[in-house]
Amino acid sequence: MQSGMRQEILMISGVTKVDRHQVTADVNDAISAAGGWVVNHMLFSNIAITIQFSLPSQRFDEFRDQVIGASVKLDDDSLAKIRAVIEKHVPWPVDVTAALNITFVHNEPDLRQVIPAVPG
Repeated sequence: MQSGMRQEILMISGVTKVDRHQVTADVNDAISAAGGWVVNHMLFSNIAITIQFSLPSQRFDEFRDQVIGASVKLDDDSLAKIRAVIEKHVPWPVDVTAALNITFVHNEPDLRQVIPAVPG
């Protein structure tokens, strides 16, 4: 990468009604199975998670299929972005940084975190 060039982050999103713990584990497995690795993640109570990861561009189709198989419905924009990143880097694949936001649809109340008082 040349000095001064900024790496783009592929932003994709989906929704699921499946248990958040199971989906998070399944997405992590999908990233690993496609030859990628998790860079970071952020939980937003029990409402959503954003997982930032890096993945070889030619393996995004495999990742997409496994995520869909884990009952995460990717939106049309995300599916188009995945197709575009695969096509853009043929025949010279590169590692692509991506962020997947998953919204969990459920009837559970928000998680409450108890923050202890600090003496003093």
